[in-house]
Amino acid sequence: MVITLDGLSGTGKSSISTLLAKDLNLKQISSGDYFRTYAYLLEKNNLDINEDTIKYFKTLNIERLNGRLYLNGEDITSHIKTKNNNIESARIANDKLIQDLVDEIEHRELTSNSIIDGRDVGVRFSDADFKFFLTASDTNRLTRANMTEDEIKERDKWDLKGNIRKSNDIIEINTDGKTLGEIEKEILDIIGE
Repeated sequence: MVITLDGLSGTGKSSISTLLAKDLNLKQISSGDYFRTYAYLLEKNNLDINEDTIKYFKTLNIERLNGRLYLNGEDITSHIKTKNNNIESARIANDKLIQDLVDEIEHRELTSNSIIDGRDVGVRFSDADFKFFLTASDTNRLTRANMTEDEIKERDKWDLKGNIRKSNDIIEINTDGKTLGEIEKEILDIIGE
């Protein structure tokens, strides 16, 4: 079974993806992991986005283990979870070279038992068995994303610049006023688990 979770930041994509991956024994793939890692490396190494940088990025091993993100075996979670990196990752997600790289990696990583969370995943993985688009009010998104109103507006500016696309067969779930367990149960009920 392949499931996609789409939506703006702070709607619960990563948290729900983690729960579902664990409870359904699915491989978890998160677009945000790649975008945040690449944003971190671009800033840390003062790199520009070009073909040479993409070749370098293709040599890296990025993996998520027990809720932590590792780059070539080094835990980089604290480096990529900064507010600046969060906004920068949304900005670089609009770059065609970075988009193509993440898409290539995610399609390579995909198995028949995967959950993928991120922007446009319902469109990019059109053959997924179940596609969900999570929504939430700005108030709830601010709380979940632990961002200020200005920060989330900046993040949305970049996310929406990419013209977030929804597939025609996507199922929208509003996460307002629901616990992670309630959201997960709603998805499990839909997929029949």
